[in-house]
Amino acid sequence: MPRIPYPDFTKLEPKVQKMLAGTPINVVRMAAHASPIIFEAGGLMGYGISDPANLDPKVRETVILRVAYISNSKYELYQHLSIAQAIGLTPEEIGAIGAVQYDKLPPLLATVARFTDDVVHNVSPSDENLAALRALVSDRVLVNITMTIGQYMNVARLIAVTGPELDDQALQHLPKDIEDQAR
Repeated sequence: MPRIPYPDFTKLEPKVQKMLAGTPINVVRMAAHASPIIFEAGGLMGYGISDPANLDPKVRETVILRVAYISNSKYELYQHLSIAQAIGLTPEEIGAIGAVQYDKLPPLLATVARFTDDVVHNVSPSDENLAALRALVSDRVLVNITMTIGQYMNVARLIAVTGPELDDQALQHLPKDIEDQAR
C-alpha cells in the first residue's frame, strides 16, 4: 500500500490526464500530484533521457541501475532490470553493476558506473573519474549522464516518500527469484 494515496484521476487537469494515460505506471501516477508544469517537465526529461540519440541505452541503464542500487529503490530497480535486459545488458553485466564488480564490465560501462557512484555519493566527482569519463565520451554525453543521475535520484526520492507499489508489468519480466524478493 502506498504511503500516500494516488491522485484521483478524474480531478486532474485534462492535460495531466492525457499525459498520465500515456504512461500509467504507479510512479507516474504518483507524480501526477505535482503541479502540471512540474509533472510535464519531469515527463519531458524522462522522454529525453530515453531517446537513444541523447544517451546510449546501455549507458543510460547502467546509470539508472547504479542510482537505484545506491538509493535502495526497489521500485526503480525492478522497473529497470527488465529494461536493462531488453536493451542488451547481459545478466553478467547487470550482476556486476549491482555488485560493484566493475572489472567485469566493458570499459565504458565501468567508467560510467564509477562516475555515477561518485556523483551520487559526493555530488562532485573526483578529477580522476571526471577525466576518465571525458576520455570516453563527449562533454554533451557527460552532461546528459549527469542529468540522468539527477533525474533518477529525484525519482528514487519520490518513490521513497510516496511509496507506490511495484507494477505488475515490471514483475512479469523479472527472473523468478527477483520477482519473489519484490513481493
